[in-house]
Amino acid sequence: MIYGWSPSIGDPTVWGWLTVANYFVACLVAARAARIDRGNAAVWWAASLAMLALCVNKQLDLQSLATVVGRAVAIEEGWYPYHRTVQRYFIEAICVLAACGVAVACYRLRKSAASVLCATAGLVLLTAFVVARAASFHHMDIALGFVLAGLDLNHLAENAGIALVLAGAAMAGRTEAEQ
Repeated sequence: MIYGWSPSIGDPTVWGWLTVANYFVACLVAARAARIDRGNAAVWWAASLAMLALCVNKQLDLQSLATVVGRAVAIEEGWYPYHRTVQRYFIEAICVLAACGVAVACYRLRKSAASVLCATAGLVLLTAFVVARAASFHHMDIALGFVLAGLDLNHLAENAGIALVLAGAAMAGRTEAEQ
C-alpha cells in the first residue's frame, strides 16, 4: 500500500470492463494496421501502445496513485494549502503540451490517409478526455457524470475516442490488404 493507495479494479462496472475490452481490441487492430500499412507503421504502433497503456490504466487506476503521492508530497513539503493553484498550473501545462502535440500531429499528418486522420481524431478526443479526468475538479466531475440516453458522458466520450482509433486502424488494415 502506497500512501493509502493499493492496486484495485478502478471501474468494476459493465461499462468499465467493456471500455477495457474496447481499448484492448483497438490495441490489437492498430498493431495489425502497423504490420499492414507500413507507410504509417509508426503512427499505428504509437496508437497501439497508447491503447495498451490506457487499457491497463483503466482498471489499475494509476492516476489515483499519482494523486495520493502528489497529495502526500504536498503535505510533507508544506505547500498543501496551495495545492489548488499547483493543480491548476499542472492541468494548464498538460493542456498546453496536449495542444502542442495535437498541432504538431495535425501538421505532420495533414497529407495522411483518412484512416490515419480518423485515428488521430480519436487520440485527440482521448487526450482531451484524459486531461479532463486528470483535472478532477468538482465541476469537471459533474460534467463527466452527465447522463445521456442512460449513459454517462464519461463512458460515451472515452468509448467514442476508442471507436475512432479502432475505425481508423480497421480502415488502414482493410485498405492496404485490398491493394
